[in-house]
Amino acid sequence: MALRVERFALQAVARDILPKTRTALCLRARIKGSEGVGVWKCEKHGTAHYSGLQTCGSVWSCPICAAKITERRRLEVQDAINQHRQAGGEVQLLTLTTPHGRGDDLGQLIQRQAKALQAFFRDFTVRAVLAEMGELGRIRAFEVTHGRKGTNNGWHPHYHFLQFCQVKADAAQLMDWRTRLYLRWDACCQRAGLGSPSFAHGIDLQDGRKADRYISKWGLEDELTRGHTKKGRAGGETPFDLLRAVLADKEDRQAAALFLEFSQCFKGKRQLSWSNGLKARFNQAEKDDQEIASEAVEDAQLLGLLTVQQWRDVLKVKARATVLELAAAGGWPSVSRFLWFIDGAAEGVQFDADMLAEARALLMGGMAIS
Repeated sequence: MALRVERFALQAVARDILPKTRTALCLRARIKGSEGVGVWKCEKHGTAHYSGLQTCGSVWSCPICAAKITERRRLEVQDAINQHRQAGGEVQLLTLTTPHGRGDDLGQLIQRQAKALQAFFRDFTVRAVLAEMGELGRIRAFEVTHGRKGTNNGWHPHYHFLQFCQVKADAAQLMDWRTRLYLRWDACCQRAGLGSPSFAHGIDLQDGRKADRYISKWGLEDELTRGHTKKGRAGGETPFDLLRAVLADKEDRQAAALFLEFSQCFKGKRQLSWSNGLKARFNQAEKDDQEIASEAVEDAQLLGLLTVQQWRDVLKVKARATVLELAAAGGWPSVSRFLWFIDGAAEGVQFDADMLAEARALLMGGMAIS
């Protein structure tokens, strides 16, 4: 629930930055025709959620939808990895990046990278290397960080590819493949106007099991699905790190402007894509992000419905996360007492953060509010 509280806070920041988008209405505006806003609790996980509200389904701009979507994608990728390994297959992690600088325009950088990537996978030598690997298909993840707090080298969009292969390779073979692929990636980048990536940073190829241990606490499948939501490393900030920066300091206009640029450039792009036929091979259903964001949580029970006026009160005092915390910890009785407490908001009473925190603490402790 602590993570969910942060997501609601970050979504409120995104709403201020993107006031005319669907993200600004996500889990705020009611679905037309709904009887009220439902509050549900999942006993298995000890969490709570809403129903009857619009969702934006944006994996890029919405911290709440992104969490739900990426978790579903993580399970799909994990299941595919397990099936492939059980059948005797191997996985490899290929990472491709390009030179970038402080003055780069993110939109142009993405377009040039897409051009280089298309040429790369059409290249005869690249196809020959992939054939040697026994590659059956790949999953591509697209992510970006910004280096304003590190070397200040601007936007750093890059690709991760989870390759489903049949050939088990040792370190020498991986280095041979990496070297041959690098030469073609370098040529494609130069033709696309990106400059020449270094061998050290432009390409990486690792055995999947080694990558499991290497890629921080997330694990291989999380590296593929949560690149833009996790916290950055080595001085780089992910887009959601930029939201965290604005949440901590409302005067951080640079972070807000960068998040706006990111959202505009990545809108409509796929964060995770599977090569043709790969999902069918591992019996994974085809569902888009919006479908996943709108899905009901299994094994949850309805605690109660908030009326239109009660929901307006919740929004007025910015207590969407608080209601869910109380529902998860104390059920509907705690929610009801809190709704009674904030009812004064409709009568012009000003509630500050300290008052809400005190009310939350009292209710979480099972005490009545006097």
